[in-house]
Amino acid sequence: DVQDQVRDAFRDREVFTRPFQVSKEEEAAYEALLAVRTSASDGTKSHRELFLVTLEKALFSSPAACIETIDQRLKRREREIAAGRNEDSLQPEVAGLRRLREAVARIEPPAYAKYDALLAAIRDGHPFDWRPTDPEDRLVVFTERIATLDWLKTRLQEDLKLKPNQIETLHGGMSDVDQQRIVEDFGNARRPVRVLLCSDVASEGINLHHQCHRLIHFDLPWSLMVFQQRNGRVDRYGQSATPQIVYLVAESSNPTVRGDTRILEVLVAKDEQAYRNIGDPSVFMDVRDVDEEERITQAAIADGETAEHFDERLTPTANEGDDLLSMFLRPETVASAQQPLAAPPPPLSLFPSELDYCDAALHRLRARGADRLRFSVDGEARTLTLDAPEDLTARYGYLPPEVLPDSRRFVLTTDRHRMSEAIAESRRAESEWPSLHYLWRLSPVVGWLNDRMLAAFGRFEAPVLAGVPGLEENESVFVFSGLVPNQKSHPLVYEWIAIPFLDGAPAEPVTFEALMDRTGLGGQSLANRQQPVDVAALSDLLPEAVDLARQHFVARRDTFEDGINAKLDEEMLALEAFKERELEQLRLQLPAFDQAGPARRNREEQARHEIDAVHDEYLTWIQETMTTERQPWIKVICAMTPMLE
Repeated sequence: DVQDQVRDAFRDREVFTRPFQVSKEEEAAYEALLAVRTSASDGTKSHRELFLVTLEKALFSSPAACIETIDQRLKRREREIAAGRNEDSLQPEVAGLRRLREAVARIEPPAYAKYDALLAAIRDGHPFDWRPTDPEDRLVVFTERIATLDWLKTRLQEDLKLKPNQIETLHGGMSDVDQQRIVEDFGNARRPVRVLLCSDVASEGINLHHQCHRLIHFDLPWSLMVFQQRNGRVDRYGQSATPQIVYLVAESSNPTVRGDTRILEVLVAKDEQAYRNIGDPSVFMDVRDVDEEERITQAAIADGETAEHFDERLTPTANEGDDLLSMFLRPETVASAQQPLAAPPPPLSLFPSELDYCDAALHRLRARGADRLRFSVDGEARTLTLDAPEDLTARYGYLPPEVLPDSRRFVLTTDRHRMSEAIAESRRAESEWPSLHYLWRLSPVVGWLNDRMLAAFGRFEAPVLAGVPGLEENESVFVFSGLVPNQKSHPLVYEWIAIPFLDGAPAEPVTFEALMDRTGLGGQSLANRQQPVDVAALSDLLPEAVDLARQHFVARRDTFEDGINAKLDEEMLALEAFKERELEQLRLQLPAFDQAGPARRNREEQARHEIDAVHDEYLTWIQETMTTERQPWIKVICAMTPMLE
């Protein structure tokens, strides 16, 4: 339902898996890696020592990353041998690592098949035709290792014929200032950077979708959460183009290596399955932690688990009723979710748009003596230009300073398309805030006008609308607003009603919408006919009208409470049940009093106190939020009299 309603803001992404056949040099490196035997190895291929899996993961990233890992291990082992520790058991490992290093060092372009696949994905038009000359067509490449980033930057700058300022790297070793600068430059069409090489520091919490919708995974993550985090940098709310995501997948003739890459391909498939259903791949491994997910993948590879078994182990079973993914994958649930939600009704208003309201309100202010008020309204362009008075300027003191124009002249529009263009232009021009402001009901300008209109009448004053069409000759109408708040002063019930009087006798209250339909309010302009008004007669009817309005809103409060009390009872029962489960968990974690010392008893008493405090705090919040005040707040909006012949 959400996807259907925000289709323009969430583009359905395209995913491409680009397989490549590894070169003979890469195959030789894999053979050398599998031949390494550490001091902890058990001599079998089905249960590899975890360091060898880590070494393989580095080689999957790049030769540079693998050499870095090898050198770190060699230094550590050589120091141990020099210190006279375990030389006999360590020498075979050192020899194997040196042979592996020599094999990996021979993987240079054109023998580096994965790099050739990356260049092909960028340059040959499949899956996309990336254009380095287009400032709004930028490219993100993700890899886990910084050594891989540095190597890629050197090679891609040369092979893609990029200038030094057209390619950047982003990783966790950089300062926050440098990271923010690079992200801002990458999202600014006027900046030269075209390619951004990222480690996983940029896979969470950073927006890269401005000017960019193409992403390539140079190496495959070992965590489903990282898949989601990486892809979410360009596939996110506000993306104006179709996100295109590419996975580079190695195909080796070595059965062990091919089995390991198949494990990673299962993760690719699981991420896509989760995206197509609920968008949360973490439910497959059910640990909600990147490091733990990587350990699960590492263990599967170390144990020689087949891709089929790994896939089956990560698939929720039908009886996992409390599993969110399995619930959403049930056919009956999917079928029921396909029913679209009804669109909410438009807010009630007497004006066709916020622009019309502001136009009328500003003219009203000017008519009441605000001679220095300077504004203009362009109905065709749907634009309001306003020089902010001091009291309006003061409202912007609570907002970021860049929101208030230096000239104090606001240009506002109700045109969403023009507003989107203004936002895009501000990014291109490196502006902190668009020169155009959006005119809607939550705009500070509208809020300022609301308050100025409310202040047009003093205390205990309300306007009389004389000569309203649609009313009977002997009819008078009072319009009231009624508000029933909760104990935190937040409105739970709020509506407008009309109390009609015929020949001085009250009739049944009617909704304000019904009164609008009957009189044409909001649908036509009503001329001021300068009709005389018997204010004394209206004042005599007012106390009875207020009493009837109070009775109406008290009844509305009672009806609301009848519905909310059932929910309140449910919340209270659920809260009590939750507290009991917390106490039961505490009893399981801590021994009984007679088996515990003073320190343990103090710990249990403190834990019970914390549980009680959380329970009481939430109970108070529920009661204050869901319990209404006894008396409604009533305001007289206006009185109406009929049109005279």
